[in-house]
Amino acid sequence: MSGGNDILRMEASETFLDLYDAYNMGGKHPRVIVLVGGSRSGKTWALMQLLLIIGSGVERHRITIWRLKRTWVKPTVYNDFIGLLKKYDLYNKNNLNETELRYKLYNSNFEFGGLDDSQKLHGLTTDFVWINEAIEAGKDDFDQLEMRCTGTMFLDCNPSEEESWVYDLKKRDDVVFLHSTHLNNAFLPIEVRRKILGYEPTAANIALGTADTYKWSVYGLGLAAKREGLIFKDYEIIQEWHNDIKFIGIGLDFGFYPDPTAAIRVGLLNGRLVLDELFYENKLLVGDNSESASIEKRLKENGVKDYMLIIADNSAQAAIMELKNKNFNIKATTKYPGSIIDGIELMLRYAPFYVTERSLNAIDELKKYTRKKDFASGRFLKEPIDGYNHLIDAARYVVLDFIKNKKAQGIQRATL
Repeated sequence: MSGGNDILRMEASETFLDLYDAYNMGGKHPRVIVLVGGSRSGKTWALMQLLLIIGSGVERHRITIWRLKRTWVKPTVYNDFIGLLKKYDLYNKNNLNETELRYKLYNSNFEFGGLDDSQKLHGLTTDFVWINEAIEAGKDDFDQLEMRCTGTMFLDCNPSEEESWVYDLKKRDDVVFLHSTHLNNAFLPIEVRRKILGYEPTAANIALGTADTYKWSVYGLGLAAKREGLIFKDYEIIQEWHNDIKFIGIGLDFGFYPDPTAAIRVGLLNGRLVLDELFYENKLLVGDNSESASIEKRLKENGVKDYMLIIADNSAQAAIMELKNKNFNIKATTKYPGSIIDGIELMLRYAPFYVTERSLNAIDELKKYTRKKDFASGRFLKEPIDGYNHLIDAARYVVLDFIKNKKAQGIQRATL
């Protein structure tokens, strides 16, 4: 690494090697490189590694990294970048401006921002640009950044939409497209790889109920596909939770790894459901250990008070009892045959939803939560897939409890 005196040793996936070769091909850097691929193919990690190499040289560079919303940047690509610096022993807190989401590495600055910040978007000149999850962005955002970029632009995306301006970039002769799947990432945990392989519509996976043609195309093969059977089709992103929203409860879905523990605040506004993600995290335990993250810590950090009602997954009775002993107002949801379908139908009564812009994982689930498909008839069933549902399940617990209590009080839906 020429910017410092150290030699940087990296573990390189096939995705990174393909990207590195594309950037350096023929001694001339492409104007745009687009990484399209399946889930967990290593696109994000590979791009961070390459930009780390670029930013570690003797030249001074301004490198900007973008997502659609500024509030989406920090819990995703920004935290991943800080984690990468720490992994390679390059992190120095004195070089970090956390307010501005800016990090100085040797002679270069890495700046993170949201495409919703029009003043910043239209007012800066940069040497390198990376648009993370580019399909979320608009073509005008890309054009504004390209006009102000002197070097190479990098885009990455899962091909989750059948049509996008991103694919139209193939018509340009100064744009390189790279395709990758989970098979290009040798460092992927086996549990995650098994999850992805479970989507393939084989006879065995169909029998197990895990097969999903759309998810296998997009996340397994990294191919564009049309999403069918989507359950929650419409929602509106709002800036934040506010006082006009009627609080009805907090949903808590237990997990550990690879499934996360997820908590969501649920409310009503103008007859529509409001969803506000509190946390979505792997390897959370019950138990207030000061040296590690815990469910109760996350609840307290997110402003959950002892009088606020929490409706939790009833599969973890011991965890519910422990949280109750810590003075949380928590109770288990009631599950019965058909309760999932009933809960979904109740939630649809209050659609389209409002979703706070910080609810990144909730928005992701709403985009991906579909009904199961009968592969013999080609029809979609009422029953949903068992995936992309941790926060949705948590919200469903709250809605089911809310409606049950209203019915017990003899209140009709028209007055809710």
